Amino acid sequence: MDLTHVRRLIDLLAHAPVTELEVEEGGCRIRITRGDRAQAAPAAASVVSSAPGMDTAPASAAADTAPSPPAEVVIAAPSYGVFHLSPSPGAPPFVTVGQAVQAGQEVGLVEAMKVFNAVRATQAGDIAAVLVEDGTEVEAGTPLFRLA
Repeated sequence: MDLTHVRRLIDLLAHAPVTELEVEEGGCRIRITRGDRAQAAPAAASVVSSAPGMDTAPASAAADTAPSPPAEVVIAAPSYGVFHLSPSPGAPPFVTVGQAVQAGQEVGLVEAMKVFNAVRATQAGDIAAVLVEDGTEVEAGTPLFRLA
């Protein structure tokens, strides 16, 4: 399992509504966990065992030299449904990347069975990224926005 594959797994976990991922491939098993649901990046990634000939040195060398990133703040879906960036079709989005938001400000909607639930900012900050496309089906807890 190479470093690129491990990074893809970490990215998958960051955008999925799960806190733990374990994969076994070719005698190499990796377990990635995320300690806090509000945190977008996994807290730990470790190779449990590896088969001979597998190249794991770059991953461990990168982990030893890279400082741990600060915990990212995400705004998550309040419930299951379809995510909407704007209040109605054709209307401008609630927020855009780079825009400052206040705690409690409405930033999107999740629609389930014709009921619209407001997605509100959990704290003040700037919208760093929109993590889900408009019209995408989401689960409760799915990260929707990343704040800077």
